[in-house]
Amino acid sequence: MKHSFIAQHKVLCGTIIFILASLFLLFEMALQVSPSIMTNQLMAEFKIHADVLGVMASCYFYSYTLMQIPSGLFYDHFGPRLLISLACAVCSLGAFFFGLSQSVVLLGMGRFLLGIGSAFAFVGVLAVAARWFAPTLFALFAGITQFLAGIGAMCGALPLAYAVDHFGWRHTMISLGFVGIAITIFSALFIRNRPPQEVEVHEDHYRLGIKKSFKEVLSQGQTWSLAVYSFSNWAPALIFPALWGVPYLMVKYNITNTKAALATSMVWIGVAVFSPLLGWLSDLLQRRKSLLTFCTALGFFASLALLFLPNLSFPVIYFLLFCIGGASSGNLLCFAVAKDNNRPSVTATAMGFNNMAVVLGGAVFQPIVGAILAHVWNGAISQGVPVYTTSNYTVALLTVPACYLIGLITSIFFIKETFCKHKYDNYSDQLQ
Repeated sequence: MKHSFIAQHKVLCGTIIFILASLFLLFEMALQVSPSIMTNQLMAEFKIHADVLGVMASCYFYSYTLMQIPSGLFYDHFGPRLLISLACAVCSLGAFFFGLSQSVVLLGMGRFLLGIGSAFAFVGVLAVAARWFAPTLFALFAGITQFLAGIGAMCGALPLAYAVDHFGWRHTMISLGFVGIAITIFSALFIRNRPPQEVEVHEDHYRLGIKKSFKEVLSQGQTWSLAVYSFSNWAPALIFPALWGVPYLMVKYNITNTKAALATSMVWIGVAVFSPLLGWLSDLLQRRKSLLTFCTALGFFASLALLFLPNLSFPVIYFLLFCIGGASSGNLLCFAVAKDNNRPSVTATAMGFNNMAVVLGGAVFQPIVGAILAHVWNGAISQGVPVYTTSNYTVALLTVPACYLIGLITSIFFIKETFCKHKYDNYSDQLQ
């Protein structure tokens, strides 16, 4: 009876803590995609072109990427409570900084600060799931986590587009800063590192040295294959809906900012729908590799159709963008494979390294797309803003199917099937 009560209490507390950590993730994702809603306003106010905008927006991913491995190591050694609270506070500061910036350099600094805080969001939710719930449920919780990331990105698309159109981009960013302060307070008050009854049992497993943890993760060959897949599979979500999709659709179909944001939000809806489904299906079928291959193949063909099929109706556009989101959600299974291949004492480190590869796509490809646009631009300007044609965007956005093709090749030839089995099934292994 006592054991049943403890188990129920653990699930209840874990659920509450998971929800609080997820609120930080929702907040972080809204901040991540916010520049896609403000492209024209930012280019007009600061008199910049697409290449400069791409570099400014990608400053977020530079710091985010650099902090991924430290975030995983810190979660393994310090736990979620302190890190989530501090990271959310840093995000709030970054939102205020961005909203008050008076130059493009300061905008970039604001994005860099946002990236530092945001680096602890996704891995933090996964760390909570790994500590508070059964290992057999991890892929499902990874799917739920990415579902929530998709919801957060949608909140950074359609609702923020409305806010930017009606209240301006500065007021919108400052308001997000106050939202972050509220989440920071609740996180500090209610998040706990792990179930109280398990603190003594597991305490020694989190005492591996930082250098040893890092070396152990990097010595796994699958760590690198998963990183390549994650890099290439999530990059389209950071290229298209997170920055360049809205202006592309506005030009190609002559639609408003809000309507284009609605269309690109279908990518995040696809992420939200596919993520828990893939997690559940993977655990049900006891397979990872085949689902990874399916996702990249789906994204490859859907992105080619979106770019090259003529006279697409909006229902078809919505469907193709939904498929692209579903395809990119496949990277969540890489976190499950990483967990399968590493012992619990370095789980967050392994997931941090993989998440570094996930967001590195944004740091690399957002400025590359901007540079390609600037290179093929014909010099046309309207009201101080460069005018890019549909063909300009098509050339630049060929990076999307190219990324999926890299992921497809990696999943077929380099990623090994784990059959959802853990290499380390008991904790005694961790103390060797």
